[in-house]
Amino acid sequence: MKKIIVKRLVYTNGNGVSHIGGYEYDGALTNDNILGAIHEVGKTQWIGGELWLMKNGIPVYHITVEPFVQYQKTVIDTIIDMLRRI
Repeated sequence: MKKIIVKRLVYTNGNGVSHIGGYEYDGALTNDNILGAIHEVGKTQWIGGELWLMKNGIPVYHITVEPFVQYQKTVIDTIIDMLRRI
């Protein structure tokens, strides 16, 4: 198996409850590039150098970027799986 690093958005509310976003970003991108790409005037706001999701002018979710590890099958792994099925 080949290990691949991907990045996802993590939304954390004031109570510490976190939600992981469903879209994966390339692990080579910087966190600032990813946050800058999702920033929308009126929906998000930079407060103290951190990105926040706003609702009615009140910061609701703190948005961060976290790396996650994914395992991807190599060609050898695929061939071994095919041989095991025979």
